[in-house]
Amino acid sequence: MAGVLATADGVAHAALFALFAWRTVTGSGFRIIQSMFALAAALGFAAGVAGSMLIRYGGRTKLRTLGLYCVAASTTLAGALLVMANWSGD
Repeated sequence: MAGVLATADGVAHAALFALFAWRTVTGSGFRIIQSMFALAAALGFAAGVAGSMLIRYGGRTKLRTLGLYCVAASTTLAGALLVMANWSGD
């Protein structure tokens, strides 16, 4: 179940990164803020991938639990970025 959440989270972060990177390049809104959101989306994607790998290969250790926390934090970040995408849009 966590693997499915990590996959959906990765797709959401990729879409949000593309959105914020496009806004940075085209100059709509504040470029510095949009680029910070793009960076946050990229870091969230990285956390989701790392969490997914820890879940898959962590076995029955504390690393698997850390992977679950990484995926949960990445999903929470994706939700916050979605709200920011709505507020910071044109």
